[in-house]
Amino acid sequence: GNLPSEDGKYCLYCAVIVKQVDEKTRSKVGINELLRDI
Repeated sequence: GNLPSEDGKYCLYCAVIVKQVDEKTRSKVGINELLRDI
């Protein structure tokens, strides 16, 4: 999400969290695809 704040730290914080979650999701999806191929 995009939470506006005076210094913009919230936006940066959310972006970092979204990036980490996205990487975790991608690694999980990759593992699931590998298991499906077996």
